Amino acid sequence: MRIDDRVALVGSGFLGFDLTDAFDCHMWAFETGDGGWVLFDAGAGRDVDRVLAVCERDGIEPDRIRDLVLTHAHGDHSGGASHLRERLPHLRVHALPRTAEIVTTGDEDAISLTAARAAGIYPLDYVYTPCPVDEVHTAGAELRLGDLVLTPIPTPGHSHDHHSWLVAAPGKRYLVSGDALFAGGRLALQSIWDCSVTDAIASVERLAEHEFDALLPGHFVFTMDGARRHVDAALEVIARLGCPASIF
Repeated sequence: MRIDDRVALVGSGFLGFDLTDAFDCHMWAFETGDGGWVLFDAGAGRDVDRVLAVCERDGIEPDRIRDLVLTHAHGDHSGGASHLRERLPHLRVHALPRTAEIVTTGDEDAISLTAARAAGIYPLDYVYTPCPVDEVHTAGAELRLGDLVLTPIPTPGHSHDHHSWLVAAPGKRYLVSGDALFAGGRLALQSIWDCSVTDAIASVERLAEHEFDALLPGHFVFTMDGARRHVDAALEVIARLGCPASIF
């Protein structure tokens, strides 16, 4: 689903637009200005063929998808990495150190997958497959892909390894926020070992230090302009109540 000349939503599950498998997060594809595409997050990996079919429908040839960038290691965001890499052998996978460690080793307990399956959040037969990470990045260090400049911002809270990515394109700045911030200033907090309200609040405050036009989260609706209002909404509630805007 094209959302502007440079960006397409090529994966989205039941917490979004039902484009692909029900357990997929939003998967954002950016044209890099040199004939290639970079994909943010990999979905759950239960139906990669469907993701690639959406890409082709949107005019994105799979062999032009050169890079995959991960926000964090939860199954709905990184579980598809190994499957995409199998289909796209040229694909380079990018992550921050802790995410890279989890994805490379396939550590299901680190992402609370064992507990999530037991709680019925994931199917009992869902398996998280390890995937090599080609490039491990440092928070704040720029990654240049074509005419895009990508900057990882530490945003723990939803998970300890979470990073949002600021994407600067000619004439527009996008925040790929993963599960750190949603439209309306909402936050996603879960009863898992590494979820932290304190860290989530600090992450919102950190995002407020950056300028961006569009908010592209990991689920639910997105915003193409005036996206700072969603950060401001979260900050307003944090200031008034001393807690995140929404817990679900």
